[in-house]
Amino acid sequence: MRPAGLTITALISLLATVVLALLVAHGHSPYRFEDDALDWLGPPSAVSAWADVVDLLGIPVLSAVVAVSVCIGLLRKAFSRVVVYAALAAAALLTSEHLVKPLVQRTYDAELTFPSGSVTAVAATALAMWLALGPVLGTRERRLGLLLGISWTLLMSVAVVGALWHTPLDCLGSVLLSIGIVTAGGALFEWATGRRPSVTAVRVGTRTGRRRSTGSA
Repeated sequence: MRPAGLTITALISLLATVVLALLVAHGHSPYRFEDDALDWLGPPSAVSAWADVVDLLGIPVLSAVVAVSVCIGLLRKAFSRVVVYAALAAAALLTSEHLVKPLVQRTYDAELTFPSGSVTAVAATALAMWLALGPVLGTRERRLGLLLGISWTLLMSVAVVGALWHTPLDCLGSVLLSIGIVTAGGALFEWATGRRPSVTAVRVGTRTGRRRSTGSA
């Protein structure tokens, strides 16, 4: 995605995050429509099972995704991109946990819940790795990666709601925040690397200049 597209996406996502945060700020209970999802997904018999799903989709799957991305980055000479975008995903999680949650102060069972750290980690990592490897992947690979990333994020969102850890709006806020931070950082990175000439281009230009000078002499 080009820097302009990333910038527009970031602005829209961050603005939507702010609006949603203002809507739920200092709330102490789910909205009525959220109760339906909590009752359906989180009956007492299923809560522990959903919590196990959250644990599985968290660190184990996230570690595997990053490891695979690093391997692809090394093989296709995009390792630096993977590192930068991984840092952006980490920044999204830190922002969620240490800035947004304390500011919004939405609680559920006396715990700060907006946004969900688990969903933020998954959504930010999925998007970051997809953007990092996009330029070195084929069309089918990009589509498959996008589909897997969306599925991973949706399943984690359902799982944290089913485990009664978060509400649907918490999950939506996590996705919006993740998109906003990763694409904002991505726009800066793509703009900076796009302006910097590659080593190959510099060498070709130097050789061409030398040949012209020799021919003139």
